Amino acid sequence: MNLQGLEPDEITSIDFRIRPPFYRTWWFIALILFTGIGMAYFIYRLKVNRILAVENLRIKVARDLHDDMGSTLSTINILSSMAKSKMNSDTVTSSNYLTKITDNSQRMMEAMDDIVWSIKPDNDNMHRVIARMREYATGILEAKNIEFDFQVEDKINDLKPDMEARRDLFLIFKEAINNIAKYSHAKRAEVQLTYKDKWLQMQIMDNGIGFDIEKVDSGNGLDNMVKRASKMKGTLKIDSNPDLGTEICLNVPVR
Repeated sequence: MNLQGLEPDEITSIDFRIRPPFYRTWWFIALILFTGIGMAYFIYRLKVNRILAVENLRIKVARDLHDDMGSTLSTINILSSMAKSKMNSDTVTSSNYLTKITDNSQRMMEAMDDIVWSIKPDNDNMHRVIARMREYATGILEAKNIEFDFQVEDKINDLKPDMEARRDLFLIFKEAINNIAKYSHAKRAEVQLTYKDKWLQMQIMDNGIGFDIEKVDSGNGLDNMVKRASKMKGTLKIDSNPDLGTEICLNVPVR
């Protein structure tokens, strides 16, 4: 209409459309829905994985307790019964049984300590593993007057192996140190830990009497060491000859 309030003879019309804001568009609403569903699924998977991790840990602890403690407790029970039956009639035999009970109890306590240590979250780093290795080897070898040298690359302290790898690594080390103390008659032992291309290498050497690998008795735990290395997806090489000492080289992937 013009200023006088009259309609003009010709009327011009313009068609236009107001676009909605982006937060009211179909693609944005769909994106929000999919994001919400994705976050809900992610939270659900986190809870499920946490439950499964706890369940796996319970199964592992139960298995370790059964393997490490079950047979030892059965042995102690049998030995105690035999010692009791011989207490009055044969004191020498009874005393031998009691000695075996003491040895088995000590081994069981050490196994329990290893299980508890491997589970504890504070030990989820190589710094703690190395400290425990050094402490254990020093205590065992100094008692046998064996000079001990422990060399570790600095970057190894930053590694964080999982619980099973950490425990298997320490048990391989522990078995090797025990063998040096018990059988090698060495004057010097050396441990070297290096890390290259995501592979951890542990070398344990002594200048003892050595042994013939083909004739060695499996009672000194060498088979267990090889099995643990295989479980870690690594390799264990043992090089030894009579009067030439022994070298154990373990290579395992660690990230």
